[in-house]
Amino acid sequence: MLFNSLGFLLFFALVLLLFHGLLRSWSAKKLLLLAASWLFYASWSPRFLLLLIATTAVDFAFARVIWKRRWVTLGEEKPGGAAQARPILITSLILNLGVLAVFKYGLFFWDSVEIFAPLPNAPKWLEMAVPLGISFYTFHSISYVIDTWRGVRAPCSSFSDYSLYVAFFPQLVAGPITRWGFFGPQLVTPTRVGRQHIEFALFLLAVGYIKKVVCADSLGGFVDGVYARPDAAGQIGVILAVYAYTFQIYFDFSGYTDIAMGVAALLGFRLPENFRHPYLAENPSEFWRRWHVSLSTWLRDYLYVPLGGNRRGGVRTYVNLFLTMLLGGLWHGAAWTFVLWGAFHGLWLGIHRYIGGRLAFGPANAPIARAPRTPLWLRRVVTFHLVSFGWILFRAGSIESFTAFMRALVTPSVLPGAFPIGPLLIVLIGLLTHGLALRRDLQHLWGRVPQPVQGMAYGAVVIAVALFSAQSGRFIYFQF
Repeated sequence: MLFNSLGFLLFFALVLLLFHGLLRSWSAKKLLLLAASWLFYASWSPRFLLLLIATTAVDFAFARVIWKRRWVTLGEEKPGGAAQARPILITSLILNLGVLAVFKYGLFFWDSVEIFAPLPNAPKWLEMAVPLGISFYTFHSISYVIDTWRGVRAPCSSFSDYSLYVAFFPQLVAGPITRWGFFGPQLVTPTRVGRQHIEFALFLLAVGYIKKVVCADSLGGFVDGVYARPDAAGQIGVILAVYAYTFQIYFDFSGYTDIAMGVAALLGFRLPENFRHPYLAENPSEFWRRWHVSLSTWLRDYLYVPLGGNRRGGVRTYVNLFLTMLLGGLWHGAAWTFVLWGAFHGLWLGIHRYIGGRLAFGPANAPIARAPRTPLWLRRVVTFHLVSFGWILFRAGSIESFTAFMRALVTPSVLPGAFPIGPLLIVLIGLLTHGLALRRDLQHLWGRVPQPVQGMAYGAVVIAVALFSAQSGRFIYFQF
């Protein structure tokens, strides 16, 4: 069930009716949400629901064993507890990453090895479909087990509560990646859904559906056509496709997040913010503090920091940055273009870290007032275009497609047919919404609009979504 489908709207309406109208017990409401979440996942693939439940059960049990072996209570470790609990932690990580590797990367690794050494035909089981959302729910489980190992918090005592944390349907297949410390406390006592929650949810749902159905999917048709035949699009068309995909992926993924947050809010739950107007970033580090925030902070806390972060000298810091982004790129998909995309961001972060203090902010010992600074607008423009270049790798799908696109990008050619004014207008809308964020918070601005006008605007959103729904497709991040 896609968020932008009639089936999901009917499903969610029934869940809301049962959750708020018929059930009174908080325990019963949580069980309803768990059943609804498993049903939502089963609508995509019933057989992979069993995999989801199995991995959930294993990590629930492992976390409890880790806690029992290592900790007396929060902050009080048993003598020798780390040595006793470490094998369980390692086993959990091997199982989680092993399942992810087999289902998502097995065929990719097989084909990659085959480049250097002849192998027999890949086994049929490696060609099976990738379980939907496996990267997201695996990261949920890994963070839970590692936090238990670190003694950040005690493990959950209720299997149904932990299962709901892993499978909560608004964020199950494409995030945001939520920590148990953020979601778990919300399961203790119910939140009363009042007028403010409803207004907040309606705003997010309206914005999310417009982003996805009207903006992202309108750009998607143009982008797909150009990437399929870049040599036939003309240089102007290819250049516009670069900007079009930059905003397509933003509208698509941030639109999904807005809808997920809106759906969760109507059920009385909060999900973490995942986007903070990323194309206003002044450098690559800031970009990753604004784009897919839940993933970037996860990579920082569970990969970059355990690798040593910036605590083991300059060279090791750059290596850790590069490895973190390289693996972050691979997390997105089993293709060399994703690996190269991650490597590009890793190199960019390293270069920025090395020369940023020397060029943008002056020598380390120079007075702040005398340190030369690049103009703010220039830093934003350069960052935006480097991010857009990276998206070419992300979208290409193969090295051959990337090279064909780059060749068309730098080869002068005539634009065939009429100028694609529609995609250009949507790109300008993306720039405008980012520009407005420089001055005011859009939600605060919306709150000052009279309610009758808000009602008419919501009606216009429903009409627009209905008109554009025929072209609407899957969310881009569903493949990850």
